[in-house]
Amino acid sequence: MEIPDSLRTALAAAVLLPSMSGAGAAVRHYQATLEASRWRVEAAHDRCALVHEIPRFGQARFEQRSGRRLQFVLSADLAPVDDREARIVSQPPQWKFGSDERELGRVRLVQGKTPLRVPREQALRLYYELEQGMAPAFLYRDWADGQDRMEVRLSPVRFREALPEFLACTRKLVYLDFEPVGEQTVYFTTDSARLSRATRRVLEKLARDYRGGNRLRIVLGGHADARGTEDYNLDLSRRRAARVARYLVSRGVPRKAIESRFFGETFPADPDDDPEAWARNRRVTVWFAEN
Repeated sequence: MEIPDSLRTALAAAVLLPSMSGAGAAVRHYQATLEASRWRVEAAHDRCALVHEIPRFGQARFEQRSGRRLQFVLSADLAPVDDREARIVSQPPQWKFGSDERELGRVRLVQGKTPLRVPREQALRLYYELEQGMAPAFLYRDWADGQDRMEVRLSPVRFREALPEFLACTRKLVYLDFEPVGEQTVYFTTDSARLSRATRRVLEKLARDYRGGNRLRIVLGGHADARGTEDYNLDLSRRRAARVARYLVSRGVPRKAIESRFFGETFPADPDDDPEAWARNRRVTVWFAEN
């Protein structure tokens, strides 16, 4: 049975193809028009996103979470049906004369509503291309029968207008100079660095996992709620991180594998000013990283 053209269009999500040759193939373009192109900022206390809608296709977004590095995510309104290799190019817009198309590399797109999620290095390259007025494009064949050539393009129009708000948002996030491969959080009572029974159980398991062969680096981030002076809260967050470090060492984790940092009342997990928020902010985050 012949696949309807409308279904073929819908199934064409974001897979890139190294070669687009083939006589007679239809070419379908997905891109916001000049008038409709927008980049908007989604801000929360623990994450920031710079979002671009691609009509009839889906959404592109640069995301950064607290304690995480920038990544780029491409989502499709209709999930892809299989995995394929992808290719990305950066194209000059019609008004940017004298610029050449640039290859940005290959990626793997996967099944699901989010076929593409790339790490910091490739995300930054896409970010820089848009900042320079270029239009990164995803070139691929459709997922229905591979007969149509597809192009999904990110518009640089109004990208730079949204950057100040996005950068202001990211400055409020915890910055880490490493990429965590996992994390765990333990909590404290008011004005205290004592470890509760529940916290000891969590740390005991972390130490046991480490002794069992997990040789990741452990980075501790101490925090306090907003009550009290700034200097006092900074010292309290330091004492909380130090107490967690001592407990892990007492349970067999080498001291040299642990690094402690402390942030005081900055970077709250919950920005509200009430008892529930304070309880979530009295914490030590345990990050795991490759050595």
